[in-house]
Amino acid sequence: MPAIRILPEILSNQIAAGEVVERPASVVKELVENSLDAGATHITIEVVKGGKSLIRVSDNGSGLSRDDALLAIERYATSKIFSKEDLFSISTMGFRGEALPSIASVSKFRMVTKRGDDNAGTLVDISGGKLVNVEETGAPDGTMVEVKQLFFNTPARKKFLKSDNTEISHISDLVSGLALSHPKIQFRLFSNQKLVKNFSSLHDPFQRSVHILGKGVQQKLYPIDHQNDEIRVKGFCAHPSFSRSSSGRIFLFVNHRLIYDRGLVSAVLRGYQGRLMKGKYPMVILFLDIPFDQVDVNVHPSKREVKFYNYQQVYQMVTLGISSALMRAQEQMGSYSQKPVDGVSKHGVSQPQRDSKPFQKPYQEAGKVSIRDWGNQTLVSEPVNTPVQKSGFIRENDRPGTPVAQDRAEFIPEKPLPENTGKSDSLDMTFEPADAGISGARILGQVMGTYILIESVSGLTLIDQHAAHERIMYEALKHRYGNLDVISQNLLVPETIELSYREVDALEQCLEELALLGFIIEPFGDTTFVIRALPSMIDEKQAGPLIQEIIERILAEKNRSVTEEWLEETLILSACHRSVRANQSMGELEIRQLLKDLEGCENPMHCPHGRPTMIAWGQPDLEKMFKRQV
Repeated sequence: MPAIRILPEILSNQIAAGEVVERPASVVKELVENSLDAGATHITIEVVKGGKSLIRVSDNGSGLSRDDALLAIERYATSKIFSKEDLFSISTMGFRGEALPSIASVSKFRMVTKRGDDNAGTLVDISGGKLVNVEETGAPDGTMVEVKQLFFNTPARKKFLKSDNTEISHISDLVSGLALSHPKIQFRLFSNQKLVKNFSSLHDPFQRSVHILGKGVQQKLYPIDHQNDEIRVKGFCAHPSFSRSSSGRIFLFVNHRLIYDRGLVSAVLRGYQGRLMKGKYPMVILFLDIPFDQVDVNVHPSKREVKFYNYQQVYQMVTLGISSALMRAQEQMGSYSQKPVDGVSKHGVSQPQRDSKPFQKPYQEAGKVSIRDWGNQTLVSEPVNTPVQKSGFIRENDRPGTPVAQDRAEFIPEKPLPENTGKSDSLDMTFEPADAGISGARILGQVMGTYILIESVSGLTLIDQHAAHERIMYEALKHRYGNLDVISQNLLVPETIELSYREVDALEQCLEELALLGFIIEPFGDTTFVIRALPSMIDEKQAGPLIQEIIERILAEKNRSVTEEWLEETLILSACHRSVRANQSMGELEIRQLLKDLEGCENPMHCPHGRPTMIAWGQPDLEKMFKRQV
């Protein structure tokens, strides 16, 4: 007997199924794409137990004759391509002729199909790749494919399937993506006989996009339309504030085919450069129209991967399309909103907010001090006459006879201006700095609304107010959790959050652990949860975004088990959401308390993520910088 043998057809089909059919969502994808190629306008998907027990896809497409129905279940039988030239200009969703025989080889498969001109339809039954029955039957026009007991004859594959919620979530995301690229087609998805997705036929892709991304993004969803002689990029991009911790809300289509391409995702992120925090992903729906001969979709049997012949041009077009859309929106609105977003400037660079008149400054609000104040002036409640310095510049509260209101005179520095102010070219800034750590240091001001500048006997120190407060909040939360002293506060109005099935599965696994941290979250319907209470140190406004980010972190950690490491990550997230932000003004008393609390931390030098909270310069460092020392 020869050592090399030809595999039986059933076995070869099962091997092929390993590439085409990874999970129930793969089956749905192949069947729905066949429906789209058949010209269907109404497609219904029904699944039971996440598609493990049943997947049924029905359409009102063109249907098949008896002969074509039997040929369709043969490997490499297709109506989409006929020559090698066709392979390089594919315009249909399917073309390989592998899907139906691969699916039929690992399931109990039934197909009922009928053309409009036929008097009767055709029923085909297959079990594990073996033809069981073919007969005429009454049927509506179109095709119905039913897949039962997926992987019943390949238990090694079956054991790798995830929970029902995870599998239905993958199917739901897939159907949402297909609905985006075909807004004129009605899609309905049923799970365990319950309607979970219903996309009506629409002529407006914007409304379909809002349906999928959520109504909250409707007012901040900007159109993309950028093209050259060969490529057109269109779609929608959301305001940077709607960012997520994963790329799950970036939908990419090439010639209406839902794909995933790391290069395109990177191009999308470059379009948002300077507008997103590190590790965040935007909400984007992107359609690329490219000549069929300029893109190869025959890279992988799943057809989710593509190869561009001029990928650099494609990526550049995507980046330009998104950045142009965001810039147009910013120009039309003056900014994205009335409030700046995380200090992002028009050019995508974080910049401090400056006064419109750099040398004339209005009264500082009570308790707030800017780096330009320096802290060497005396605030009084009666008029004073102050000579003008030789520089010729004059500050508003240096004007002769200008009264300073009592309620604005809260921050009184240690020393008044010298008596000879205005009589010499330079200001005497000498003083005796405190030597009591950062809490007793002299506060010089707040720089760019983000950093606190202090002076002590050891020199100058610049403190990142967000990183410092994050360290304080983290240690406080950790101490309370360690001592089982977590205090929950009930929300005045409980907040509901709508999740995907996959997110539901992740949240249900950690509800008890979240309760130990002070989060009281309860099911409130199929995929809806209600947040009833939060740890007392967390702002109510952060409830929804914080829980959403916790869930996304859980999903990002594949094969995650509930461990102390995961709880630590949740504490860090909670501290981050509770902390003072960049570009947030702080009063002198607030700064003083922040410094005191930071000094009392176990690790005051770093935030929980490992970033430094402060940078210090001693006198030798400064003298070297100014070349006073060689």
